Amino acid sequence: MTVRDEPGDVPVRRTAQLTRYDEYAVTVPRADDRAVVAVPHGVTPSAVVYYLHGRTGDERSIDDRFGLRDGLLDAGYVVAAPYLHGDLWGNRRAQDAVVALDEWVSQRWPVTRRFLIGESMGGNAAANAVRLREVAWDGLVLVAPSLSLRAVWELGEHGRDTVRDAFGPAADGHDLEPRTAGWDAVRHHPEDYAGVPIRVYASSEDEVANIAGVTGPWVEMLRRDSVSVELVEVSGEHVSEDHFRTAEVVDFFETLR
Repeated sequence: MTVRDEPGDVPVRRTAQLTRYDEYAVTVPRADDRAVVAVPHGVTPSAVVYYLHGRTGDERSIDDRFGLRDGLLDAGYVVAAPYLHGDLWGNRRAQDAVVALDEWVSQRWPVTRRFLIGESMGGNAAANAVRLREVAWDGLVLVAPSLSLRAVWELGEHGRDTVRDAFGPAADGHDLEPRTAGWDAVRHHPEDYAGVPIRVYASSEDEVANIAGVTGPWVEMLRRDSVSVELVEVSGEHVSEDHFRTAEVVDFFETLR
């Protein structure tokens, strides 16, 4: 475990609200996956938030969401962001990375509450993490989530490339559904999420995370089975600034601690 920075003196890191924190760049041994972990000073952290990045992102994508990271640090959370071995849409290898990172964090800080934030592709990864129950999750926030692998396939070639890498369907996609069975959030069962409160931020202007055709019906499917899920409709295109409502996310997690 090393403090993430250039060689030399360890920098003093502060949030916009002047909370001091340490930031670590790690390679988690059991998963051989990179991660960035930020830990606030002055508290004994009892809760951790895992941020799962979108497509083309990595563990450093949390830097692009510095407002969200800082707000969580100000509230006393450990914030951890894995690489997920790249653009694997939450497949088995990506899930192993999440579990291994949680084990690593839990050995170093006395966390008893665990929360997930999944952005775009990371939304599918987070949904599958909840479904698998390999970590005891206390709450989930989805930001412009891509919950349908068929919808991703139909959007274009680069999305298809990543889905092929993650699940191995044929080039023409004829076997996409059987290849992704169990891993496609839009085809999950509501009981997969029972007991885990969920909040979703989505926009009707977002053509990637389709609120009318995918996200909205997914939310309604869960609600019909009495799963606790909120849909907050925001403005703007995919992962617009309005999707990242830090104070609301912090308040949501605080009600679950």
